[in-house]
Amino acid sequence: MTNSPPPPSVELISPRIDESAVVRLDPPGAGSDGSADKPLVILLHGLGSHEEDLTGLVPFLPKDFTYASLRGIYRYVQGYAWMGWPLDAARPETLEVSATAVESWIAEQAEQGTTVAGAIGFSQGGFLALQLLRRDPLALAWIVQLSGAPFPAPMPGDAPLAEVAPPVLWGHGGLDPHFDPETEEATREFLTAHTRLEEERRPHLGHAVDEIELRAVASFLQRRAAEL
Repeated sequence: MTNSPPPPSVELISPRIDESAVVRLDPPGAGSDGSADKPLVILLHGLGSHEEDLTGLVPFLPKDFTYASLRGIYRYVQGYAWMGWPLDAARPETLEVSATAVESWIAEQAEQGTTVAGAIGFSQGGFLALQLLRRDPLALAWIVQLSGAPFPAPMPGDAPLAEVAPPVLWGHGGLDPHFDPETEEATREFLTAHTRLEEERRPHLGHAVDEIELRAVASFLQRRAAEL
C-alpha cells in the first residue's frame, strides 16, 4: 500500500500586489470619459485561478463603477491563491499577508485619486474580501462574497464590524462540496450578526456562479451605486 502524496501547498511570490498583472476594465458602453472619476471595484479570484478569471462578470455589471482584477500573491500549482490550503483555522497568517497586500494597493489607488468602493470575491477571494472588513470595517463600503465564508477564527475587528454592519451580498450554491450544512449555517450566522446581509442561495448550484446569482450581483451593485 502506497501513501497518497501530500496536497500541494501555496508559495509566497511577493508580499505586494503585482501591478503589472492587474487587469483594469470598464463594462461595454461605459465610455472612456470620466472613468478615472468612477469608484473602483476590485475582483478577487479563487484558489488556483488568476486575474483573468472574474473579468467575464464585468460586462454584466453596472457602468457606474470601473473594475480591477488582482492576482493572488501566492503560487498554487499552475495558478495563484490568497491563503493556505487546506484551510487551517489555527493559521490565518497567509490570509493576513494577502489582506495587508490588498490594503497597501488600495492605499496606492487613493493616493492617485481613485476610491475603491467595494470588492467581489469568489471562494478564497470571498474569504479575503470579508477579511478586509474584519480588519477595518471602513476599508470598503460593501463586498460581494461568492462561494466564500469568514475565516473560521475570531478576529480583533469583529466587534467594530458588527457596529458598522456594511452591506454584504453572499451568493452560494446548496450543492457546494466545500460547504456542509454546519459551515453554511455558521457563515450565515456570522454575516447576519456582523453585516447587513443579503443572501442569494441557489439550491442546485455547486462551487460556481450562475446567471441568477450574477443578476443578484448586478442588482446589488446598482443599489450601492445609487447610494453614492
